[in-house]
This record gives sequence, structure tokens and C-alpha cells, in this order.
Amino acid sequence: MQRLMIGLGAAIAVAAVVLGAVFLSPQVGTKSASVRPTTAEAALKHPLGEMRDRKDPGEDHYIQGRYPEAIEYWIGAAAKGSAYAAHRLGVEYMDGKPGVVQRDYAKSMQYHTQAARAGIALSMFDLGSLNEFGNGVDKNMPLAARWYGHSADYGLAQGQYNYATMLESGDGVPRDDVEALKFFILAARGGFSGVPFNAQTSKIDQKAPTPAQFLEERITKEQAAEGRQRADSFRAASGPLQGE
Repeated sequence: MQRLMIGLGAAIAVAAVVLGAVFLSPQVGTKSASVRPTTAEAALKHPLGEMRDRKDPGEDHYIQGRYPEAIEYWIGAAAKGSAYAAHRLGVEYMDGKPGVVQRDYAKSMQYHTQAARAGIALSMFDLGSLNEFGNGVDKNMPLAARWYGHSADYGLAQGQYNYATMLESGDGVPRDDVEALKFFILAARGGFSGVPFNAQTSKIDQKAPTPAQFLEERITKEQAAEGRQRADSFRAASGPLQGE
């Protein structure tokens, strides 16, 4: 099952269904197929609020195409402790858009880490992606799972989906079907449901189960009930991230 990436837009712009692939819909409450978001900018709103502050001076520079001025402003603001500026720098250095800034994974990791520790779930998610795919660092699935897990705990639907796939497969984290179902359910409530996919025909099939439904079909009724109960009682974390 393919996980979602938010950063690294240029590297994952192709949208194709292959065996085991899952496309996600950013529309809340839908389960229909859709091209998945490819950059942090595609996830402007998430459970923690608006991540593009139109009143931010750096954002004004950016919108007007004054990219060097935007980057310079955010560097200064991040040095003074701005989590928002650190997040935006993490995104830009991760994506390396032509004419904006040269891609630099080390700087992206630095700034995303600053923002993540301050409680920005999108930066937690992107740290998961950097570690999962070995961009600028050695591939580290346990560390990727930890960062995806943090973003999931902070209520980011994208992170909840990715973390669910890892919990289901035991990839980088001990396998836990009940927790996987919990996060699949939460991700779906946030708009990230896997497309119904028939693994036998390698085609989208609206009659095929979603990842959450497929998982629920192969676990016990007691486990399924526990997963739903955990989802219902979930409360997103907030504030600075502890222990990182």
C-alpha cells in the first residue's frame, strides 16, 4: 500500500494506479478517487488550522513572486523562534522549486525539526517522508514511523493514514491492527480514504473495500469494535511536541 507524501512535489507528481497503490481524496467526507496532494501547500487547511498566513510578510513576498525576499524574511524570523517561518522554509528547501530556492534536504530537515518541535503537524509529516524515502538522510523506517505517528497524534489526517499503513504492515513499527484501524477511521473522517482497489485485477473497483474496510474484514469483531471506540475517543494533541 502506497503512502502519501506532502513535500517533494516535483518527485511525485505522477498519478498512476499500480498494484497495491492508494490514491487519497483531500475532500472531507468523500471516498472517491482524486489526484493526491503533492506539496505542503496543497494542504492549506488541516486540523491544526490555516498554514498559509496571508498576513505574514514573507508570505506577501512569496505571493508577489519576490522569492529571495521571502526566504530571507523567513530565515530571520525562524532564527527568532517563528515556527511558521521554520515550517515554510522546511517546505521550500524540501521542494526546491525552480526560481525559489535550491533544494537542500539538510536545511529542510533543520527547519522542519524546529517547526515540528513547536507543534506543527505538517512538519512532523514531512520529517516522516524525509526519513521514509532517505532524502538527505539514510532511510530510516522506525524514525519515519515515529514522525508520522506524531503527526497522527496531532490530528493530521495525512499522517493518520500513513501511520495506519505502517501499523497494519508492521513497517518501522510493531504491527497493531487495532491501532491501524483507529487511524484509518480518523484519516477517513479527515478526508483521506483509500480508493476501493481490487488487488486481483489491479483496477479501481467501487465495490472493493477501502483500506479500513479491508482491514476490518480480516480482524475479529472485538478488534474492530475496539478500533472504532479508540477512534471515537481520540483527541488531537496540541502545543509543543514533547520528547523530541
